[in-house]
Amino acid sequence: MATDLTTNGESSMESQSLTAAERLQQKHEADAAHRPMIEDAVDEEDIAHPPPSMNLAHESETTHDPVEQTQPMSEKAAGKQKARDEPTEISAKSKPNGVASFDAQDQEAFPALGSGPKAPAPVPAAMAWGAKKPSSLHAGVNGVNGNASFSSLSSSRASTPTSGLMTPASNNASRGPQTRGLSMPQQMPMPGRASERIQFAPSQLLPRDQLKKPLHDVLRSINKGSKAKVEMKSGPNGNIIFEGTGPVDAARQALKDLAKEVGSKQHVKVPIPLSVRPHVIGRQGAVVQGISKRTGARVQIPKAEDSPSLELEDDDSLTIDVTIEGDAVAAEMARREIEAIVNERTSTVNLRLRDVPAEYFPFIAGPHNSGVNALEDGRRVRVQVPHYHIWSDQPPPQAPSSGMPVFVPSSDNHIRISGDRLAAQEARAAIERQVQELRRQITLAQFPIERGRHQFVSDSKGASLNDILAETGCAVILPPASEDTELLTVIGPQDKLEMGTNKVIDLASSMQMSLVDIARQHANAPAGPQAHARALTRYLQQRQAIEQLERQFDARIVLPTVAHGPTSWEVYHKDGRNGIRARQDITNLISAHPPTRLRHVEIDPFFHEHVHQQGAKRVRDDFGVHLLRPEEINQEPHVVLVYEGPPPSDGRGYELPRQRPSDEDVAEFEANLQHAQDFILGLIQGQQNISTASVQVSPKYREKVRKFVHREQQDLPHTEIPVKVRFGATNAVNGGMPTSQSPIAAAALDHECHLRGPSNAVDVLSEKIAAFLELERQEESERGHVTSFDFPQKHVNYLIGKKGENINKYREEFDVDIQVKDGKVEITGPKAKADAAKSKIIAFSKKLEDEATHVLKIKPEYHRDMIGAKGSQVNQLQKKYNVRVQFPRSAPALDDDRSVADDASEAGSARNRRPNQAPDEVIVRGPRKGADDARDELLNLLQWTLDNSHKATVSVAQAQLPSLIGQGGREMESVRLSTGAQIDVPGSREGAAPDGRVQIYLKGSKKQVEDAKKLLEQRAKVFDSSITRHIEVDKKYHKALIGSGGANLRKIVMDAGGSDDRRDLARTVRFPGQDSDGNTIRLEGSKAVVDKIVAAIEAFAGQRENSTTETIEVAPEKHRMLIGRGGEVRRALESQFNIGLDIPKLSQQGPTRSQVKVSGQPADVEKAKTHILDLVKDQEGEALQVPRKYHQAVSDNGQFFKRLRNDHKVTVDHAGHQAPKRSAASPRAQVNGSASLPLITDDQDSIDNHSWEVVDGGENVEEGDIPWVLRGSPESVAKARAMLEKAIEQAKSQQSQSIGYLVLPDPKTYRFIIGQGGSQINAIRKETGCRITVPRDQSQGSAIEIVGAKEGVERARDIILDVVQNGSRRD
Repeated sequence: MATDLTTNGESSMESQSLTAAERLQQKHEADAAHRPMIEDAVDEEDIAHPPPSMNLAHESETTHDPVEQTQPMSEKAAGKQKARDEPTEISAKSKPNGVASFDAQDQEAFPALGSGPKAPAPVPAAMAWGAKKPSSLHAGVNGVNGNASFSSLSSSRASTPTSGLMTPASNNASRGPQTRGLSMPQQMPMPGRASERIQFAPSQLLPRDQLKKPLHDVLRSINKGSKAKVEMKSGPNGNIIFEGTGPVDAARQALKDLAKEVGSKQHVKVPIPLSVRPHVIGRQGAVVQGISKRTGARVQIPKAEDSPSLELEDDDSLTIDVTIEGDAVAAEMARREIEAIVNERTSTVNLRLRDVPAEYFPFIAGPHNSGVNALEDGRRVRVQVPHYHIWSDQPPPQAPSSGMPVFVPSSDNHIRISGDRLAAQEARAAIERQVQELRRQITLAQFPIERGRHQFVSDSKGASLNDILAETGCAVILPPASEDTELLTVIGPQDKLEMGTNKVIDLASSMQMSLVDIARQHANAPAGPQAHARALTRYLQQRQAIEQLERQFDARIVLPTVAHGPTSWEVYHKDGRNGIRARQDITNLISAHPPTRLRHVEIDPFFHEHVHQQGAKRVRDDFGVHLLRPEEINQEPHVVLVYEGPPPSDGRGYELPRQRPSDEDVAEFEANLQHAQDFILGLIQGQQNISTASVQVSPKYREKVRKFVHREQQDLPHTEIPVKVRFGATNAVNGGMPTSQSPIAAAALDHECHLRGPSNAVDVLSEKIAAFLELERQEESERGHVTSFDFPQKHVNYLIGKKGENINKYREEFDVDIQVKDGKVEITGPKAKADAAKSKIIAFSKKLEDEATHVLKIKPEYHRDMIGAKGSQVNQLQKKYNVRVQFPRSAPALDDDRSVADDASEAGSARNRRPNQAPDEVIVRGPRKGADDARDELLNLLQWTLDNSHKATVSVAQAQLPSLIGQGGREMESVRLSTGAQIDVPGSREGAAPDGRVQIYLKGSKKQVEDAKKLLEQRAKVFDSSITRHIEVDKKYHKALIGSGGANLRKIVMDAGGSDDRRDLARTVRFPGQDSDGNTIRLEGSKAVVDKIVAAIEAFAGQRENSTTETIEVAPEKHRMLIGRGGEVRRALESQFNIGLDIPKLSQQGPTRSQVKVSGQPADVEKAKTHILDLVKDQEGEALQVPRKYHQAVSDNGQFFKRLRNDHKVTVDHAGHQAPKRSAASPRAQVNGSASLPLITDDQDSIDNHSWEVVDGGENVEEGDIPWVLRGSPESVAKARAMLEKAIEQAKSQQSQSIGYLVLPDPKTYRFIIGQGGSQINAIRKETGCRITVPRDQSQGSAIEIVGAKEGVERARDIILDVVQNGSRRD
């Protein structure tokens, strides 16, 4: 039967051709395979002689050489073989000359320590989080056959539970255990007894010489100390089976102990997504340490710096290898736990397809994103295909002369897929199939089209390109604006390429184009026509004039893109008329901005930013000049000043001029531009010469140097300009900006750090950088120094801080690496810095040790009030006492399928979940004194909250809410202010109860709530008992019904028992609007009040119906007697006689000017008429004739009239005669004896620029008399006549006096002449004996009049000039 021996279930085909001797030899060697010796096992610790890998094991099965390749060697044969010193490592690479390695997925290689039959293998699935499978998967990871297409995520969870590797042998005893071609005897299940098995390949066992004791001693020792019995049996293909019998737990533990004793160390690599790494590690390593503790395996996860960039952690196709070391059982258990976490965390994935050329993106996305929608339809997945209609860094390939073009994937422009794992996998597979099809079909064509016409092929969002793709099946790729090329690329199938090309040409040629040469209009510009044209183009572009022109004329304007190329504008338009209008408007704009309006100022580019920050606003406000600096610092060393003029007074924005400036405008331009230029140059005047320096800085020190320079310059005063620092190859001439270098030259200069700035600052900073680098190099040798010390575990979270914020601050401050683990802090770095960091951390620990914690019991309903709006009160407490006040918060319930690792694996996150904080507990934690004070203040706040937490409700009709709230909430705010209560009024969206009522909630102290409730209930009661009535009253009576200032209406309402409050009055009686033609008056209130008001209004209207109007002739000059100050006399008459008084306005002319109308009841009108006539009669005046030449002297600038009115109640008019005009300074007015008045161009700050003229009192006087009519009581008129006669006599005596007219350059200085309360001018009058009159309006050119003797007039002038010069009177 030896010849019928099968290998892996297949008959040996070669055995039919062997001789009898050869078949006998095979039989002996096969028998020997069932009696392996421990000494024959490969030494996995022998690094020099690695064990065989599975690929050759598989090859041994296919070559059917069981003697050499599948059976272990005998001791004698082993002695003749070369020693194997290389370790066994299950990895991605094939190892030669070996047997099959440990197969964690196969029940034969690792039968789950059970005697049950092999479960069906799981369906192979490709990795959903890998763009391509790791090589370890192709080579048979963890013993999987290299040809099997298994993912590391597809563990055999169907056959083996995650919690253990062993299952009872009695699970399926009826079928009996089966392995590859080997049947095991069936076992009957026994109560309390089970059979567990584990199978090893020879390479998975330690060599005999490495065992601590012989194998049979190991078995004896385990059996002696266990309730189970372990036996060793031979398995197929030279494998060894250990079977444990006994209680389930005892049998499993015994087999684990055995595997630990005799199993060789396994090296298993498990690829996991980079994004899952934090969850495998867990918070402070809790998860990975738990795995190691449970399984006994050592798990190594690459450090963050050894992993790909963290910026790509959202890409689940990036993987890292987790290395597991341990015996076969431990390694398999650890692998399964890790994969369980991966499976749980990768139910949704984020993928990037990096191998797809960007030229395929339009076809994958489809027209108007139809392809993406098809991929997403019905799947829980999102596909993001970048828009690609303008190439950036990588242009499309050139069209090949023959064959298909080669499209290269972009390095940073990728398709992203996110969502459910299986759906994402399907979407990726569909895209990859489409990409393969595109590679076979897509070609391209390229042709030049004017850059200005590119915009007609595609709009800014690529909508036109989608239409082209939908219509022709071709995509169009445009060059970027930064590239000097006109080539357009059309990509598509060969048979559709011509159609796509024709469509593009049709679109590009659909517009007319005309050129506007900016430089030609100003060919004589001082800076050159090209420079002026470029500066003007940049200015108009910045002022958004280009967009305005495009909108106005429905055109497209393309500006020049090359710095030193043509300056013409390309204007594209469909309508020829619009094109002509656009050209004309552009020409007007250019003509309005000649070279005289722009000035180029040469300034070193180093100062551009400083000048812009310090001077742009100043020159705009002071000189009306706009400062235009280059967009890039290396463009040109000029800034451009553009004159715009003062801002418009109406507040509108600046409007660009469109008219050629006049010669006067040009002079204004040049003057202001010169002032602005002087100011700009003054900003950099006195600055040191700009110099450059270079310091050799290794790339690894760049970031440190950058931070060092920032620290050195962050406290500079604003007047000093910081030195600019740049790394790499630069051009000092261009402001230290990087230059275009060849890759070799750039790499050679990559170690240079360039400094540019004031020479002294550059020298000092370069020396500091050199010293800093020297110190860094010295400390580099000490980077391996490690300092460790204990740190209280309870304070670790505070040391780390939220998201590592605190510990990262220490790392940054001391330039060391700090790790915290198991109550120990380990600092790695130079000794001095490590010691400094240690001291600070220990001080922080001591500070925390002084920490006190108080737990306050506060009911949850008070928490919101104590926290305050947006945490204002709590934040104030925390800041004041340097403590943390922690109110409870409700945490979301955990999902049922959430893993334990999820809660423990926040990867060092300091999130405070507050799991043990009761809902009524408030925790105060911080320094003891601060915590005590914060606790006391919180308790006081609680007491205040309790005192102010009385509540009540008031039921009101929903229809009453608008009146309760008032316009803009004024009514309700008034209630809040008067009572101090918090009032919560329901919103308009909140529904009312079926009875139409809503609840208003009150909160506050007991008294506040009671007062507010009483007030609101009163208003609710009034509203509930209110009625509404409408009455018709002719609108012509409404004004009289209201009365002056509402007095009549207020009296009617108050007499009826209503409120005199203005708001209540307006709500009680509502008249139609002024623009309305209606006569309806709406009344609202209690029935009794409304009835009385209605009766009063109807009575008033009835009286008005019977009223009469009579006219009284009253001279216009007497009207003021009927009106009174502020209309008080008129209101008194109307109220006294219950009449209406209509007095003509001043604007009325003709006979009606003197007609005063009295309206009312006949009896009342008659009484009022008699009273008015008596009043006017009593006011008849006495007329006196005053010479016109004395009129101004007597009136004393109106002061004489004022004294008569105030002292004697006498008014003066001139019976319709025009009063003589005031004398003014003669046109011959002199300025300091010269022949002109002060000019606007004179120095306004100089008092010498005043005007002074003296004339004789008799000059320039009018002849004749003017009547002065004195009106008042007879006694008062007599007194006024005496005063007037005396004033006339005084005026006659002044005929021989002189009159001086003084005009000061600044009217604002007149206030110094008057002084506080007129003290200064009265003192001057007294000292000089002159009458001095200062003009009231104090406008520019108004003269101060000085009347008196000529010597006194001159003396008064000198005193006034001295007062103005010094701001006060000289001693």
